[in-house]
Amino acid sequence: MTVVARNSGNSSEIERGELPELAELGTMLKDLFNTLGISQRQYAKRVSLDPSVVSRAFGGRRMPTKHFIEQLISEVETERGGSVTPAARDAIHAKWLTALKETDPSEFQLESLRLELARSRRDAERANRNVEALHLLLQQREAQAHDAARDLAQLQLDWSAERSDGAGARGASSREQASLSASREVLLREIEQLKRDLQEAERLRSEAEEHSRELRERVLRLEAELSERGSAGEIPLEVFKCQLLRLWEEEHFPEASRDLTEAAWSRPLEEVLDLMAWLAQRKDREHVSALVSDVGRLRPARDVLRIAAELLAGASGPPGAVLGDTTVHDAWVTAVASRVTEGNVAGYFRELLALERRSGLLSDRMLAASVRRATTPAEALGLITAALTGGEPPGALLVFTTSAVAAPHRIAVDPGFPFHVMAGLLGAGMGDMAGRIMVRVSRQDSPKVRPATPVAQRFHLGLRELDERALRDLFVFLVEEADDKLVGAVAVMMYFGADGDLSLFDRLLKELGARVEDLLEAMMSRWSPDLFEYVVRRG
Repeated sequence: MTVVARNSGNSSEIERGELPELAELGTMLKDLFNTLGISQRQYAKRVSLDPSVVSRAFGGRRMPTKHFIEQLISEVETERGGSVTPAARDAIHAKWLTALKETDPSEFQLESLRLELARSRRDAERANRNVEALHLLLQQREAQAHDAARDLAQLQLDWSAERSDGAGARGASSREQASLSASREVLLREIEQLKRDLQEAERLRSEAEEHSRELRERVLRLEAELSERGSAGEIPLEVFKCQLLRLWEEEHFPEASRDLTEAAWSRPLEEVLDLMAWLAQRKDREHVSALVSDVGRLRPARDVLRIAAELLAGASGPPGAVLGDTTVHDAWVTAVASRVTEGNVAGYFRELLALERRSGLLSDRMLAASVRRATTPAEALGLITAALTGGEPPGALLVFTTSAVAAPHRIAVDPGFPFHVMAGLLGAGMGDMAGRIMVRVSRQDSPKVRPATPVAQRFHLGLRELDERALRDLFVFLVEEADDKLVGAVAVMMYFGADGDLSLFDRLLKELGARVEDLLEAMMSRWSPDLFEYVVRRG
């Protein structure tokens, strides 16, 4: 939560509680709050706010939102069992507008436009009701005029039929006819006036509706403009930094964390970079990591990569630089991995390689973190092949990605996982990557002469999960592309993990043919008498 103050001239005053208009509003709200008879901390718990938010609003050090005020009024009305008087509501709203004008002219302009729009809509509604009433009255008068004309015509017919009557009768009929004629003339004049009134009312309605449309467009434009600015950017960056320091000093850690997260996604990127550099200068690894993580999760890809460029620059800086710290890089990597998919991984991977000048360290860590999140071999394979579309980058060994595929804890749960990924990579023509995974899984670089039985057994189990086509591709790779050292390591794992079923081991020896002697030499580093004798005897 941030203090709503975008006017740099008085932001510091807001922080110190020295803005009179805001202080008066805080006092008015605090007086209303005191009628509840509870502590501010208890109230904060009741309405799910941080206690410091409530304290600063009542102390005149925070511009409260309209929702904050309405929520307070609602709580007071619930507690009292009655309503806050309209006069009190109006006084609070007027004071809120006065404070808003001083703390945030843009928001005040928006609120004023909203109020004007509400009035304009009421005017348009009144104008519409007036038009409807005039329409109804005109219809009534036209009906009356029609009836009068009909009665007059009937009277004239009756007078003609009775013209042979005496003079007295003719005189009465003549007077009735004159009265009807006069009434009709009055109605006709009234109808003409009603038509003019209706025309004027329709004009006023049209103007009111047009004014409402214009105001609504202005409100929408200003809302869009202010939404781009974002709530955490509502106060100048330097004041925001002071606010963070104050919150940390007062141990209001939850609110400080929310402010920092809000700043990560809503402030302009240049301000985020400035904030990150400021935290780094303070040697604040924890909050740099939090900021980097939030940017990685919440901002567009171009901004995420810009942060990566700063981290890479920090990595090449002096020793101990916070932006080059492994924990900070890990925070970025973890956050970005959470948004990586098979569809966008290539973009992130290639852009990072370009930033790294193809050294591949951060891009490898990002890909590895994404692979670690994969739950199936197909998902991991999709990420790797998508990232490496166009071929493996020169010099990039992808050590971390390889380790992610062949991680011991993953194999312990799913022995076939790395083998399915290897088979897929071979099918995709990525033999180098498949070979590096096989090196890890076969423990080629292990100093032990003989692998532990459970490790070798899991190797054999995983290999057994492959179908015939995948096995054939794997054996072709081992025979035609793998060096003797790797083939020897695979053979050792096959032999000691077979648990009596040496069919795969025998198949490898058969496929190797004349290379068996080289295999024996390669296996000397893992020499075991029974294995050596088995190969010699079989040969």
